[in-house]
Amino acid sequence: MSKKGVFKQLFIWSPSLDTGMAALSQIIIIVLSFLGLKVFGNTILNPILFGVMGTLIVCVIFPLYWMIIRRGKGLGTLGITRKHFSISLLAGFLLGVFVFWGYYRSFGLSATIIPAKVMGIYSLWEVIFVYGWLQLRFEKAFGIIPAIFLTGLCFALYHLGYGWFDIPGFIQLFIVGGVMGIIFRITKNILILWPFFWPVACLRGFKMGSFSPGWNEAGFCAILLVLMLVSIFIFYRIQIRRKSL
Repeated sequence: MSKKGVFKQLFIWSPSLDTGMAALSQIIIIVLSFLGLKVFGNTILNPILFGVMGTLIVCVIFPLYWMIIRRGKGLGTLGITRKHFSISLLAGFLLGVFVFWGYYRSFGLSATIIPAKVMGIYSLWEVIFVYGWLQLRFEKAFGIIPAIFLTGLCFALYHLGYGWFDIPGFIQLFIVGGVMGIIFRITKNILILWPFFWPVACLRGFKMGSFSPGWNEAGFCAILLVLMLVSIFIFYRIQIRRKSL
């Protein structure tokens, strides 16, 4: 691709219905995270609102449904692709090792790291939603640079519902979200972030928010993770059937 072609991808203006759906889903997850974690944090509504309705339905099933059923596209439009498979997995692994070494030097190891790691792996929903869904929709609408900026902003905004962070924390989340967006944009394959790099980064995020997940939370998250993977497989089969028609 020519330099002129690359430059044209940096900034564009082509918002569409997909852009609107991405923005709407961002608003919904902010509301659900606030209701589930802050308002009903100590009730049964917590896992229902944030876990099931938020991370599973809004952040994973809805993007899959919208792109594959409504738009007739493939999983690759959400960063779930074989393209750049090896380099994404290797880069993600190396980044994960690097971040884990820093985490170990800062905090050491304890028994709580196992449930925290499970919750980090469950954060597949976050990678699909923020980068596979939001960033790639924003890039189609506004270009590469605005998409990375908006992705970092969206990443920081829905964390407001967690109730953990102040203004400096919000800025830090914005930067982290943007940096992750740059890393994801290298291959546009979620494997560069998950399953190695992102779960380890979550360990630092939990420390930042003074959150120590237990086995109950980890067990529920493991169930949701299985449901997410099953959902991806189901939509993959739908995609294959459509191609065979």
